[in-house]
Amino acid sequence: MIISFSIVFGLVFTILILAGINDVINTLKRTNLWILALTIVIQIFVYLLWALRWKIILDKMDQSPKFINVLGILMTSIFGNNITPGSIGGEPLRAYVLKEYNDTPFEVGLASTMADRVFEILPFLLMSILAVFALLSWYLDILSKIFLIILILVTIFGFSLVIYAGINKSVSEKIALKILGWVHPLVERMTQKKYNLDKLKKKAIYYIDNFNSSFTMIVENRLFFAGAFLALLTWGGLDLSNSYLAFVAIGITPPLAPFITIFTIAILLSFLPLLPGSLGITEIIMIALFVPVGITADHVIAASAIERIASYILPTIAGLLTAIYYGKKIVNKNIDENKS
Repeated sequence: MIISFSIVFGLVFTILILAGINDVINTLKRTNLWILALTIVIQIFVYLLWALRWKIILDKMDQSPKFINVLGILMTSIFGNNITPGSIGGEPLRAYVLKEYNDTPFEVGLASTMADRVFEILPFLLMSILAVFALLSWYLDILSKIFLIILILVTIFGFSLVIYAGINKSVSEKIALKILGWVHPLVERMTQKKYNLDKLKKKAIYYIDNFNSSFTMIVENRLFFAGAFLALLTWGGLDLSNSYLAFVAIGITPPLAPFITIFTIAILLSFLPLLPGSLGITEIIMIALFVPVGITADHVIAASAIERIASYILPTIAGLLTAIYYGKKIVNKNIDENKS
């Protein structure tokens, strides 16, 4: 995390220098605060819909806490995602807090978080197809087109592999056991302790069985379409509107068709295991794609900063507060259990 955030700060500083710090600051001074407030309100609805989507899954499992707690645990996981490279910390953290707070088995909670991501497959595929076709007609050099299309296809492949592994138990077991076989000796060397590999394998298979049954139940259920609709509304409606309003807030109105294409590419590439929140990487990609349509780098950086306030900074702060709240709850619960 320290290394990744150091890279983030280095990238952001470099981008600001190249774009012109004074130009970016002067652009930000023109920000319409009412529109900025609107982006924050829209982002709140994004998380409310996301929490509703996850609650649909948990209700199906008969493992759901109240909606306010579903939202709170979700915000805690967003904090985990926003501070870890590749956003890999949020889903395990969500499953852990759900287990400790609601006594939901960890593997069931993890299956619910993965199935929640599966709901995004419909908008994900639609946006992927849109991005690839748009890039073919985009005013970019051939190497840039090939590079971006390959990145999108790699992202699609990774997304599809996770879904396939979640549905196919034998594939899940093979992947998990291979990872366990690789990690086991590494952990033993780091901790100077011995762990029974056979017991670990049996425990892994037990968790995978529970994970697979829960995951399959959700994916094959009719609720998939309700969740997919909510994901499409979140991605294709609210998130897109927020990003567009970030430009409007500084007095820029990007051409709609190129904007949708660039937004799509930025969203897709944010799934790659890069830096926390894809900070810096997303901005570089947006500058490279917006400049050809006549929007300068300082305007892109200023709009990105406004969008990040609603989508990254405030949610991270809210997630930190909920993480502290549930952390205290879990600690007090464990103390009470040890006393009894």
